[in-house]
Amino acid sequence: MKFLQWFHAVRYLIQKEFRQVFRDPAMLRIIFIAPLIQLFILSYAATTDVRNIRLAILDQDNTSQSRLLAQSFYQNNIFIPVTPAANPSELMADLQQRRADIAVWIPLDYAKNIAAGQQATISITINGQNSSVAARAQGYAETIVRQEANRIFDDASLKNPAMKNRIHRIEAATRFFYNPELESRYYMIPAILVILMTLIAGMLTGMAVVREKEIGTLEQLMVTPLTPSQLIAGKVIPFTLLTYFELTFATTIAVLWFGLPLLGSIPLLMLCALAYLLVSLAVGLLASEISSTQQQAMFTMWFYMIFGIMTSGFFYPIENMPAGIYYLTFINPLRYIVAINRGVFLKGAGLTDVWHNLWPLVLMGTVLFTTAVFRFRKRLE
Repeated sequence: MKFLQWFHAVRYLIQKEFRQVFRDPAMLRIIFIAPLIQLFILSYAATTDVRNIRLAILDQDNTSQSRLLAQSFYQNNIFIPVTPAANPSELMADLQQRRADIAVWIPLDYAKNIAAGQQATISITINGQNSSVAARAQGYAETIVRQEANRIFDDASLKNPAMKNRIHRIEAATRFFYNPELESRYYMIPAILVILMTLIAGMLTGMAVVREKEIGTLEQLMVTPLTPSQLIAGKVIPFTLLTYFELTFATTIAVLWFGLPLLGSIPLLMLCALAYLLVSLAVGLLASEISSTQQQAMFTMWFYMIFGIMTSGFFYPIENMPAGIYYLTFINPLRYIVAINRGVFLKGAGLTDVWHNLWPLVLMGTVLFTTAVFRFRKRLE
């Protein structure tokens, strides 16, 4: 009964917050349109796949075998052709003058060596400025050469079975777990959902409180019969509900539009989101404490988000970071929720699987939220 009386006053404050949010077109655009644009743009833009690599070929052998090898590079959208080189100098010029990213040189006697059962060497030169792209391009090119070599030996074996005993082949059986299509989008979207949650729960909470301070309505609320705890609840609950709505909406789009597999438990996903919400709401409240204007609050949250995103494993594996940065990531809550989201979506992770990431998040959320509420309550009193 006492709680119902307490919540009765909070209910009006929640209604007031919702009315204020839905009356402000700018706030509505931030809540509903900006996350949708982010989801679509980042899902397509934040990709680590390598496509449209410019490939220059010098085919000095000019036989049916060498032409088949050259054509095999263009059977997908990984490589795109540039004007064929006429000699080795032109081939190197293509690389040096950045007309091509990778150069393949098929030497004379390529087909002759294959027919004689001798080794045929293909020269592959790659622009190594971007090491990540270069390594992937190397892998793609070598795979295509191996596939073409296998095709040649299979054809030769069919025509002359006696050759089987003379051919020494090494076959690699490769399997990929959790993302068999190697779609980088599947890896990025669960992390993008975390950014959306941070944006709604953290940034909007902080800006909403600072806005009240700017226009003077916070002082008006402080002289009402509402207690500090009711005021805080009235500020926090609407953005918690909006964040859950946003998360549900974005997850639905991610699954139905982008085909993101959701192998884990939805209740577990929502439970972990609640732990992260405590952190985000606390950061938003703390940002409002140290900010006098909405611009200051936005800048504070922007700084937090940039640091959080760059050290969360969003783009690059945390294990590859320098030792100092690696240990710094342990205080970054995004590190834990990003790992949890990816585990639940792609691996079907359960509570025991995500527990080592969930408990630090719960601990951070409890400490930060208690501190933020204490400071906010002290200000109201």
